[in-house]
Amino acid sequence: MSKSVGAAGQVLGCVGLSRSVGLTTRLATSGEGEVWRTDWPGQVAKLYFNPSRDRIRKLEVMIAHPPADPNAAIGHHSFAWPQALLQNAVGSPVGFLMPEIAHSVGLFDVYNPQRRRTVLPGFNWLYLHVTAMNIASITQAIHAKGYVLGDIKPQNILVNNQALPSVIDTDSFQVRDPSSGQVYRCPVGSEGFTPPELLGCDLAQIDQSEGHDRFRLAVIIHLLLFGDQPFKGVWTGYGDSPDPNQLLSQGHWPYGKTTLIQPGPLTIPLETVHPELQQCFLRCFNEGHRDASLRPSPAEWLRALKLAVADLKACRRVNCHYYSQSYGHCYWCDRKKTLGIDVFPKAALSHQQRQAKNQAAVNTLVKPLQGAAKAAATYIGEHKLQLSLPRSPGSRPQIPSLTLPKRWTLPERWIKYAVTTGIVSTAVITVVLIGKVLMAQDDAESVVFGSLLFVGLLALWPRLVKSSDQSEK
Repeated sequence: MSKSVGAAGQVLGCVGLSRSVGLTTRLATSGEGEVWRTDWPGQVAKLYFNPSRDRIRKLEVMIAHPPADPNAAIGHHSFAWPQALLQNAVGSPVGFLMPEIAHSVGLFDVYNPQRRRTVLPGFNWLYLHVTAMNIASITQAIHAKGYVLGDIKPQNILVNNQALPSVIDTDSFQVRDPSSGQVYRCPVGSEGFTPPELLGCDLAQIDQSEGHDRFRLAVIIHLLLFGDQPFKGVWTGYGDSPDPNQLLSQGHWPYGKTTLIQPGPLTIPLETVHPELQQCFLRCFNEGHRDASLRPSPAEWLRALKLAVADLKACRRVNCHYYSQSYGHCYWCDRKKTLGIDVFPKAALSHQQRQAKNQAAVNTLVKPLQGAAKAAATYIGEHKLQLSLPRSPGSRPQIPSLTLPKRWTLPERWIKYAVTTGIVSTAVITVVLIGKVLMAQDDAESVVFGSLLFVGLLALWPRLVKSSDQSEK
């Protein structure tokens, strides 16, 4: 029989909040405890099987000194930070209350192309850049308060469909008590994310630094932008390729100065990202391989990612392709052509997106005409010209007469030529604009409907002209 520390309907006291909270549904179980949904909307409880005094004291420090949430203004929780200690019926601390991170998926589902296509269709390279940028911002906020994240890994980062990440398992952070100086360490690490200087070390006996987090952050950003670990490629040395930890320990990655691995056939080249990002990766995995102080800080990553996001350009052929203008062309189209692989396939438009696109198409047609009408009205007002449209009972509208100042006049033939030229010019411009809008549509339905409408108007035009001539006769 598996052990359990909580039960549905159990009521726990919240220290410092003068109220209680009830457990409703068990959400997850791990080696150290359980996570429960509570009767407080948007709040969950984490309960420990055997909470030690140091663990409780660590939570007290975190509750008293939370970092500033960079996304608080938009109502998003960037980290599941402890809100209050929870006590059982006899007053013993058993866990803590924290925000629930809902409607999000794990980071693996975001950077893995197959999983992303299933759970986040339409999540393109722009979204991945923004996700990386937000993770750098969150890491910067946590470091600013003196915390070290320690066990940074994809399982501890959740992302919603707006590219807003949230860090969970925050109670595993390294925490320093600002009053006593006591350090509550992060005793765990994950393969592929532990910096080379900590490999093989007992993390429970080491005070970690921000420099260690910088290495982990770089690996996370590499996963998002390139879809794979940096220390991976085609082995060019003697014998079999070393295991991933050995490659990481020795600094073998495709762009190392003395590396023994080369980019594989599916490796996304480093030059596809913005030059500032390239330099950040080179600094971290080359110069910063052994010297943590040379690795880019979260602030430097944030700056480089902002530049990279501003440099991204939408592909004109595939609606989910974005590429760096500094690279010069759409790498994803090239990759699809050469390898037959598209990690950002064309996404079907939702009803709202289609409406917005159709509205944009209408605006493309109407806006130039509105501008021309406004300019004409301004000209007429400035030159005191008058346009009249005389009509008598039973008659059809006549061509507007143009009243000019008495000091000069124009032959009637010239006026007719001017009006005819204006009508023809407007018709040509309209035809060109309609053609551009039709060619910009990605769905066959819009192209077919627009084409039929356009052909129908062309077919109707001679009939209108013939009817007009007959009525004149």
